[in-house]
Amino acid sequence: MHGKYLTSLVSGRRSQLSTRSAVIAVIFFVVLIVSLSIGTVQIPPMIVAEIILSQIPFLGAHFASGFSQVQYEIVVLLREPQILGAVVIGASLGVGGAVIQSIFKNPITEPYVIGISSGAALGAVLAIAGSVYIFGAYTVGGMAFIFSLLVVFLVYFASIRRGKVPMVYLLLMGIAISLFVSAIVAFLLFSNIRLQGAVFFWLLGSLQEMTWPKVEIITGINILMIMVSLLYSRELDAFQMGEEYASSVGVSVERTKILLIATITLGVSSCVAVAGLIGFVGLVIPHVSRIIFGGSNRSVVPASAVLGSVFLLISEDIAHSRLFGGEVIPIGIITSLIGVPFFMFLMVRLAGGFYES
Repeated sequence: MHGKYLTSLVSGRRSQLSTRSAVIAVIFFVVLIVSLSIGTVQIPPMIVAEIILSQIPFLGAHFASGFSQVQYEIVVLLREPQILGAVVIGASLGVGGAVIQSIFKNPITEPYVIGISSGAALGAVLAIAGSVYIFGAYTVGGMAFIFSLLVVFLVYFASIRRGKVPMVYLLLMGIAISLFVSAIVAFLLFSNIRLQGAVFFWLLGSLQEMTWPKVEIITGINILMIMVSLLYSRELDAFQMGEEYASSVGVSVERTKILLIATITLGVSSCVAVAGLIGFVGLVIPHVSRIIFGGSNRSVVPASAVLGSVFLLISEDIAHSRLFGGEVIPIGIITSLIGVPFFMFLMVRLAGGFYES
């Protein structure tokens, strides 16, 4: 009798999670279609859906008659790079936040805490200040990516104690080195006024400069990042119980930390390099995923990817709505305006014991 009750309970739980997953998937596709239809030229969502279907190999010819060439070019050449860029970047930041919070066993950490953002900012400012063109049109993004990796590696190696990397050392070293690097960036901006305008949108985050080549690069890197995170979901669950527990259940703690931190750094750094600093996605979205799906990273990682994409798509739509003085504003401002009060609300719930991280 007791066994039947447990079986029924587990079955009900799985059914509930499946329903929630289906609802989130539907929300994602609806927001995606709506986002592609928004712009200076309004294109009906049904037309946008037909344009998307027309791009499917072999089947696309059946959907290629309900729209004009102009509508097709607006959606495919102008809007899709920005919108798909938002999807990939939102997923990357969401998953990165879930992984970092699990590794640190800390609900108020995010990928930027280990120096990704400050390193990227330094690389971009140095590229602009020194008029460097080593990578051609991709120099600013390339320098941001390289310096992001360098700062994270510096943080990691500076945190090594007796062959191990205690999370407290990594966190404190990340904060200290990030503040130091940010001070260098601030000095460079203060000493050269022309830099302030050049890096303004980059420091606040923007998808305005997204192109198909950039989308393709970050998509490949972040698919790998998400796959690795999913493969190590059991290890991430163990980390949430503490490193001693993780070691006791057979997790190679130091090797796994290095692999996951390196993978997250690659994925998130690539996104920061092409879109600038977009905050609060990696901090807020994992909490929302845990509220909906519970604490297991087997569910939290993919949920954070989808919900991160939805959050960034909605933020991008608000940024393009021209509600603020008729201008397209940096998406990082929108994510902060939404993220700060929402995160405060989540912290109230956390303090009240409504859910466990």
